[in-house]
Amino acid sequence: MATYAELAEDCGIALPAMLRQLIEAGHTSYGDDIRAWQADWKGRTLAAQPVLSCMDDLEWIDAAQARETAEEWLNPGYQHGRRFLPFAESGAGDAYCLTPTASGGLGVALVGHDSDDSRVEWASFDAFVYDALVRSASDPSHLIEDGLTPAEAAACVKANVQILKGYLPQAMQAELDRLLDEIETQASPARVGQDAANAALALLPAVEEAPFAVVPRWECGEA
Repeated sequence: MATYAELAEDCGIALPAMLRQLIEAGHTSYGDDIRAWQADWKGRTLAAQPVLSCMDDLEWIDAAQARETAEEWLNPGYQHGRRFLPFAESGAGDAYCLTPTASGGLGVALVGHDSDDSRVEWASFDAFVYDALVRSASDPSHLIEDGLTPAEAAACVKANVQILKGYLPQAMQAELDRLLDEIETQASPARVGQDAANAALALLPAVEEAPFAVVPRWECGEA
């Protein structure tokens, strides 16, 4: 059975500690039977199973799926020598990937399956997770559109924060605790204000990366 550790070694990209720990703890898994998850999608979403269930349009992929994406699309042979390690995707098949930055770091990019270019949007995996939590706390409307009540949407955000914050740096943990306190004090709809969200997002390091060219997936031999 393929593992992310093996894939990371093959891609030449070290797994960030947080992602490795989440995978090992089963926090990115939909379970052994996806049909069981689908049958109880609301309960699993409210319980943050898997984590980032509060994020709009993100589906975790397992190591086998990630390897297929890396080999058939996001590999250096197709992508002008650029290395990627996919870990999730959107419903449309766009890939969330780890990719090296010009400064020697490891950022996160959302690579469109039919786009001609992309860019590193988050300076690290930690930054990606923190950004997703803050934005979900400030705007959980997509959860409500999916069928959750405003109270349930707030509960979903809080469940995700409670699981994920311990993996993040102390400064990010403190900001998330502050946002949770604000959610508790808000009347319906329970969400943090934009000023509070902007203050929390100010913690994120700037990403000063030029866009990079992408060969669309359909041009790499996969429909």
